[in-house]
Amino acid sequence: MYHNKPPIVKYLILTIVLLLFVLPSIKAQSYNKTSNFRSFWQINVNGGTSLFFGDIKQYQFAPVSTNENEWRFAGGAMLIKQISPIFGIRGQFLYGNLAGTRRQRNLYFESNYVEFNLNATIGIRNIFQKYRADQVWNAYILLGLGITNFNTELMDLQTKKVLKSQGNGSGSSFAGRSLQGMFLGGLGLDLRLSNRVNLNLETANRLLDTDKLDATEGGFKYDVYNYTSLGISYKFGGNSSKQSKKEEYRYFKPKEETDEVIESADYDYNPNKPISPPEVDALTIEPVIVAIPVLPPAKETVVEEIITVPVEEVITEPVIKQEVNVQGIEYRVQIRAKYGKAISIHHLSTTYNIPASEIKENTYNGFYIYTVGSYPTYDQAKERRNYLRLNNGISDSFIVAFRNGARLNKLP
Repeated sequence: MYHNKPPIVKYLILTIVLLLFVLPSIKAQSYNKTSNFRSFWQINVNGGTSLFFGDIKQYQFAPVSTNENEWRFAGGAMLIKQISPIFGIRGQFLYGNLAGTRRQRNLYFESNYVEFNLNATIGIRNIFQKYRADQVWNAYILLGLGITNFNTELMDLQTKKVLKSQGNGSGSSFAGRSLQGMFLGGLGLDLRLSNRVNLNLETANRLLDTDKLDATEGGFKYDVYNYTSLGISYKFGGNSSKQSKKEEYRYFKPKEETDEVIESADYDYNPNKPISPPEVDALTIEPVIVAIPVLPPAKETVVEEIITVPVEEVITEPVIKQEVNVQGIEYRVQIRAKYGKAISIHHLSTTYNIPASEIKENTYNGFYIYTVGSYPTYDQAKERRNYLRLNNGISDSFIVAFRNGARLNKLP
C-alpha cells in the first residue's frame, strides 16, 4: 500500500533546527582567535561500500555475500569549505550501486544511483579543545540534504527475469531516472598526514523520501542506504603570505590557568614605527688627534699668526663618538611552548619539517619554549617567520627577543 511521504521541506526544516541547536555552541566556542586560523578549501576523492536497507534484504543489518551478493561499491568527490575550526560546508557528488536479496520471496534487485548533496560538518574535538594547526585528528558530525537519481530492476531470484523497474527511462530526472530527495547524517574522522593532505574515514546513512528504491513497497515507509568510505583531501588556501598590520606577541598564563599550549594575544606594535634601540651598555670615547702642519711662512706676519694659534688645546680636545652596544641581543622565531614539560625536539622536527639542529630549547617562567633562527634585526627574523607560516604550516609562529641567551618579556 502506498504511503503519503512528508515533503523534502520537512527534512530541510529538521536540518535547520539541528543547525540552530548546534550553532550557539559554535558561536560560544572560545577557540584561540589569535591562532591565525584562516578558512580554507579542500578537494576530496573517496570510495567505499554502498549497502541497502529496506524491503528486499535478507537480514536487517548484515549483508549477504552468497546467492546474489548484497555488497556494492560507490565513489565520489567533494568540494569542502572549512569556515572555522568547528564548522564546514561540503558539496558532494556520488555514483554507486545497490543490491538486495529476499530469498523467502524469491526476489532480488539491482540499482545504480547518482547522488548530489550539500552537507555541513561539525568538528567534535574543536568544540571541547582549542584549535591547533598541527592537530593529528578530528572527529566530526555531518548533516545534509540531497537528491538521488536512480534506476532499479526487481528480478526473480532464480530466473533473473525482470518483474518490475523504477526509472529506466520512465522517471522525471535525466536519462529517465527516478528522482527522490533524501536526508543524510553520519560521522567521520579526519587524520592529518601533512600540512596539506588529510585522510578521512566516514560513514553516513541516506534516508530517502520514498519506499520505491528497491521497486517494492511495504514495511518501513522510507528506504535507506549507507555509504562508508575512505577518502583523501588536499587543502589549498588558508596560508596567506599577507600579514596583519598588528604583529603578534604572546603572554604566558600562570600554571593554574593552563598547562598546555601558551595562549596568544595582540601586542600593540606598529612595524611602521621605528624600533627603539636597546639600552646602551657603554659609551666608547675615542680621542681624535688633529695634526696641524706648520708651513714655511711667506711673510713674517703670517708666521706670527700661526705661532699664536693654540695648537696644544686643539690637539688635546676629544671628539665623543656614541656607539650602541647590541652585543647579546638576538631575534628568534618561536614555534612552540609547553608549561612544565619538555617536548621532544625530534617530534617538533618531524611535525614541522625543520632540521632538529635548528631548533633551540629554553625555559621561561616555567615554560619550555622552542625557537629557530638567530638574527640581529627584527626584519630578518620577520622574513623567517613569514616563511615558516607559509611553507611549514606554523601559522601561530611569532618573533621573540633574547639578550645573552635569556628571553626578554617584550621586544626591545
